[in-house]
Amino acid sequence: MKISCESCHSVFRSDSSLIRDTGSLVKCSKCRKAFRVYLPQPADARKSPRIKTRNLISYFSFNKAGKLISEGLNVALDISEGGILLKTPCTIKSGLLVLATIDSKNNLIEVKGELIRSRKTSRGMFLCGIKFIGVDERMEHFISNLIKEYNFRRQDPHIGIRQKVDI
Repeated sequence: MKISCESCHSVFRSDSSLIRDTGSLVKCSKCRKAFRVYLPQPADARKSPRIKTRNLISYFSFNKAGKLISEGLNVALDISEGGILLKTPCTIKSGLLVLATIDSKNNLIEVKGELIRSRKTSRGMFLCGIKFIGVDERMEHFISNLIKEYNFRRQDPHIGIRQKVDI
């Protein structure tokens, strides 16, 4: 992997296995400036465009026997036809996932998915990519409602204030 000094722009080679997922502090051998380097991000694997969102999503993770192995309430950062990206305080245990949220009319919206990837951020949170399983009319309804709900909450200042107070 090539590393470029932020100060003098000298280029060096480094073994990428020495760089942590959360970044590593390195020092330039020419100008002695210390700076943080990160692993290169993989190419975007999504086939559909992402739509930014900030909805609360509950998840329930089940093993192959159908036993609940983890659950949580997290924030959806973006959504596409194929999946959703969640920001979580801890990594989601892989298995069959059921994602659920409530729309503005108090209807329960749920969909199935599977964990594709999880990586820890520099702030200690996890970004968990979830692929939807069995895309059908219900799935399209879920995606559509999630986006409508996000846009609805952004436009109503009273909902925004209540969200800040409740969090």
